[in-house]
Amino acid sequence: MEIRQAIVKVLERKHLAVHEAEAVLNAVMKGQVSEILLSSFVTAMRAKGETVDELLGFCFALRKNALKPKTAFPFDMLDTCGTGGDGKGTVNISTLAALTLASLGIKVAKHGNRSVSSHTGSSDILGRLGYNTEKTQEEVESHLLSSGFTFLFAPLWHPSMKFAAPIRKELGFRTFFNMIGPLNNPFSPQYQIIGVYEPELMETFIRVLQGLGLKRALVCHSRDGLDEFSIFEKTDYTLLQDGVISRNDFDPKELKLGDLNPAEVYTSGPDQAESLARKILEGEKIAGTYAVALNAGAGLFVMGKAKSLPEGYEIALEQLSSGKTGDFFQNLITKG
Repeated sequence: MEIRQAIVKVLERKHLAVHEAEAVLNAVMKGQVSEILLSSFVTAMRAKGETVDELLGFCFALRKNALKPKTAFPFDMLDTCGTGGDGKGTVNISTLAALTLASLGIKVAKHGNRSVSSHTGSSDILGRLGYNTEKTQEEVESHLLSSGFTFLFAPLWHPSMKFAAPIRKELGFRTFFNMIGPLNNPFSPQYQIIGVYEPELMETFIRVLQGLGLKRALVCHSRDGLDEFSIFEKTDYTLLQDGVISRNDFDPKELKLGDLNPAEVYTSGPDQAESLARKILEGEKIAGTYAVALNAGAGLFVMGKAKSLPEGYEIALEQLSSGKTGDFFQNLITKG
C-alpha cells in the first residue's frame, strides 16, 4: 500500500490490514517517504487509534529493517523493556529488575533507550552507574553469552528509525513509534514484561505479543499510573501463557510492606535517580528496593521460576538485600 492511500484510509477511520501497515512502515524504514507524508500518517493514526493488526504490521516492518544478531543463542531469554511515557519520574525500576533477574540466572536481553518521561532512561542510568551501553554488536552478543545480561541500545539496533526521528521530535506527542519500540527487541526474546503508560494498551499489547509468538508475556499498568507494578496501589495486568490470554490484578497489600516513603521511589532529577539506584544495588531496604523486587518477581513468575508474584518478590528481595545483584552488576562493569 502506498502511503497516500493509507493516509486517506485512516482519515476515513478505516483500519489497515497487517500487510498494509507493514508495507507502509517498510517504505518509511527505507527512506522512501517524505517527512510531510509521514507526519500526516502518524497524526492520522494517533487520531484514529492503532489496532492490533496495525501494530503487528508495524512490528514486522521494524524487525525486518533492524540489525540481526549473528549469534544463535542456545537458551530462552527475557526482556523488561516498557513503553515509558507514564510521566511519573520513578527510579529506573525495570532496568534494576532486569539486573536482579540476570543475577538470579535468568538470561536477560534488555532493550532500551534514553529517557522518554523519566529523568533517566535505561541507557542513561546504566551509563551513570558505569556500564557501557554503546557496545559493538559483537560485544552485545558475546556479553549475553558470557554473563547472562546484555543491553541493546535501540538507536544502534534500529538504524532505519533515523528516517522517523525528525518528525517525532518536531511533533512532540506520542505516536505508534513509542508503542512498537519495546515490542521489537532485535534478539526476539521468548519471554517479556512490558509496562504501558495507559491501561487501555494492556489488551492491545498482549494481543500483539500473542501475534509475535512469544511463549509467555505480561503487560501491566498500575492504578496510580505507573508503567510498572506499583507498591502503592493495585496493578492490573494481562498475561499470555501457552497462547491463552488472561486478565488479573495484584494488590501490594499482599506483601505487607507497611509505611513506605514515596521519595525513595519517585525522583526529582538524574542525580537522585542515580543515588537511589546505587542504594538499591548496595542492598539497602528502601521503598525503591521493594518496587524493584516486585517487578523482578514478576519476571520470575513469567519465566516459570516462581509460582506467584509474592513468591517471586521474596526471591528477588533476598537477592537484592544480600548485595548479590550489586556484586553481579560490578562484575559486568569490570568485564567491560
